[in-house]
Amino acid sequence: MTEAVEVRDPMREAASQGGDLRTRARDLVLRAIVEREADPKAIRAVMKDAVAGLGEGLGNHADNAGASLKSAVAGLDEAVGKSLYALQAAVEETWDNGRRFAESDLREAYDAVRGLEDDLVATLKDTGGKAKGVLGDEFAHLGEHLGRNGSDTGTQVRSVLSVLARDLGLTAGEAGRDIKGNAREAAGRLAAVTSGILRGLADALDGRKP
Repeated sequence: MTEAVEVRDPMREAASQGGDLRTRARDLVLRAIVEREADPKAIRAVMKDAVAGLGEGLGNHADNAGASLKSAVAGLDEAVGKSLYALQAAVEETWDNGRRFAESDLREAYDAVRGLEDDLVATLKDTGGKAKGVLGDEFAHLGEHLGRNGSDTGTQVRSVLSVLARDLGLTAGEAGRDIKGNAREAAGRLAAVTSGILRGLADALDGRKP
């Protein structure tokens, strides 16, 4: 699959080098999501492929992979959180400007984002089940930790779902029908607008690199 090649291989290569992977993992995941025009459905696929690449790369030095794994997953979590922030910003900005996205776009995004944090935890545990020895334990422990304490992804999921649910309710209800009379369809698809915002965030992060 193209998705696996685009993020899984670079993540495996970065993980095989060890060290502090937070920035590298964040950038790889952000760019992979931007390349897919920030399609909400693609976020889940990128996340799973990135974790799979981590498991493969860290397997080369499993005995001291714990710190590298935590660092990489923190970067991945940050990237997914920023992607969801961009999605929320796209919805809020267009609505505030008297425009709206199609109900089908909002519904598709809501369904794609819901349960994303649970998927991250499950993917970590599943990857741990396939890994051997110490590395498998590290994946399992990290999955359990995020499951108990939450993540940036989970915080942003709850926030964006609240905004999407609000706009879906307005679009479908009586208030929504009143607003529709004066509102124009937002230019482009939700994913395309989100991608523009996320690309700006990714470029700003690149600009801060030494």
